Amino acid sequence: MVLPMAVMLGLGLWGLDRGTMWRDESATYQMATRTLPQIRDALGTVDAVHGLYYLLMHPLLALHPSEVTMRLPSVLAAVAATALVAALGCRLARPRVGLWAGLLYAATPVVTHYAQEGRSYALVAAGAAWATYLLVGAAGLAVGAATGGARGAATGATPGAATGAATGAATADRPAPDRPAPGRGAAGAGWSAAGPGAGAGPGVASRGAGSAEAPGPAGGVARAAGPAGEAAPGPAATPADRPAPDQAPTPGPGAVSRAAGEAGRVAPGARVRSAVLVRGGMPRVARRAASAPGPERAASGAGWRWAAYGSVVAVTALLHVFAVLMLAAHALTLLVSRAPRRVWWGWGSAAAGAVGVMVPLAALARRQSAQIAWIRHPTPGRLWAVVEEFAGPSALVLALNLLLIAVAVVRPRWRSLTAVALPLFCVPPVLLFALALHRPCFHERYLLFTLAGIPLLAAAGVDRLARVLTDRRRAMVDRRRAVVVAAGVLAVGCGFVWQLPLHQREREPLSRQDDLAALAAAVGRLTRPGEPVLYDPPKERRIAIAYPRPLAGLRDIALGTPGPASGTLYGVDVGRAELLRRLGGARSAWVIAADEPETRRAKATVLTGRFQLAYSLCLPGIRLEHYVRAGPAR
Repeated sequence: MVLPMAVMLGLGLWGLDRGTMWRDESATYQMATRTLPQIRDALGTVDAVHGLYYLLMHPLLALHPSEVTMRLPSVLAAVAATALVAALGCRLARPRVGLWAGLLYAATPVVTHYAQEGRSYALVAAGAAWATYLLVGAAGLAVGAATGGARGAATGATPGAATGAATGAATADRPAPDRPAPGRGAAGAGWSAAGPGAGAGPGVASRGAGSAEAPGPAGGVARAAGPAGEAAPGPAATPADRPAPDQAPTPGPGAVSRAAGEAGRVAPGARVRSAVLVRGGMPRVARRAASAPGPERAASGAGWRWAAYGSVVAVTALLHVFAVLMLAAHALTLLVSRAPRRVWWGWGSAAAGAVGVMVPLAALARRQSAQIAWIRHPTPGRLWAVVEEFAGPSALVLALNLLLIAVAVVRPRWRSLTAVALPLFCVPPVLLFALALHRPCFHERYLLFTLAGIPLLAAAGVDRLARVLTDRRRAMVDRRRAVVVAAGVLAVGCGFVWQLPLHQREREPLSRQDDLAALAAAVGRLTRPGEPVLYDPPKERRIAIAYPRPLAGLRDIALGTPGPASGTLYGVDVGRAELLRRLGGARSAWVIAADEPETRRAKATVLTGRFQLAYSLCLPGIRLEHYVRAGPAR
């Protein structure tokens, strides 16, 4: 995880100071720099969905108000999300899958875009990744279930058979040995060796699937069990193996194996290894079973895990209300994984608590839906745009990612990873799209938290291809596993270099919708101190709020009550009659208007007839107009 985190930190800090902020960042800046009572009053009328984020940013910007300070939490959140994606890959598959997934996440241009933005979306992505990681641990999905591995415990039916929970799912969490080790049975999906217990000869081996014979640890024949996972009897026990008639049987490794078998019915996700005889002691699985916590302690631990999961989901949803859609993805994950009833109870309780915390915020946000009135009803092409932006955006990288995802889904090696990553990426966008058909609210940035599923699936696809390509050269894999890992890292690096121009563009001021610093400087050069200025609509006042120095000499002639005092973002303007009275003695006026065709020009209509347009300049996102009075001033 260290390498992906370092890469993400470097990319996040690279070009962090663009010398300007754009309109959404200006909202963060002005809200977070207000007093706490002023923030509270404003959230009752606007931007409630970002309220928690503003409260988190308030003490930080109080220390040092600047663009870089405002963006640092997003950089750190992106680093945390990268680490969690890598951890998910390690836990659901193997370390190299986690390494590749973390690097793929960090190298995605849209990730660095929001990592360098003073908004809550990078924090939401980190929260969703953390919640998914907690879900994997609480639901016991942390074992990469390889195809072909026998699921379920391979319990020995013969007395003395070393059972352990030697399942295919458990052993598939690490690469299977390429050659049988001395004293072990042939390599298979899962096996356990038995000691000289009553009723079983030395060297009995029970396997999860398949059938093979190999020399046992005591020189006998270790015959693998059939599909039912029952231990095959070995040679008859010798007299030395039997206790005397008047002597109590001595508990040997076989007896311990039986105990391990009974304790081997472990909860889903428990990490167990195959039982291997240890000279002069008990099998490793038996030692683990002996030290495992009891049912009460395990239940208590599961409760804390679900409580942590619900808390993280709730906080993430408070950072942005649409993050609650991750619960639908997690529900599908549990359904596909065939989670037991106790897991559903734990998840349901945690999810209900998180939804209960989020409902008041959702109700308040619905009353403030005018903030996103600019969003239009989505078309099916918007769903593809999400895929293109998150998995690309260049055509070559997009095609490769989709190919790797298809490999991971069609020929899954790690079923748990697929069950987690695929719903995370697919379910929330579809649900948000369906909601947006009724009430327009679909935007790619609201779905950034789903992106983690793409690098996980792509990394799993790379691992699957590497497995297929190297199976024919097994000896090479034994000697050069590091070469395979390095090749994957190099491939990610090549993808980053291919998209380097996109990363460079993200560090430029024009990568955002507008450049408020440049706009303020241009207005300051063209105007003279004391001239009246009108912001049409009032939201264009954000230029003066973000960069007040160039516009300090202008008179905001339409402002009635400033934003902090009125509990709004941009203040409240005076009425038409009062505005005409204030313009009575003015010989000219400047209008900073939104360069949007659908915007109603209320201020311009007030000037019509009394003033005439003398000068107009189109700047990125705004139109600067200079009006002069048509007749003598009154």
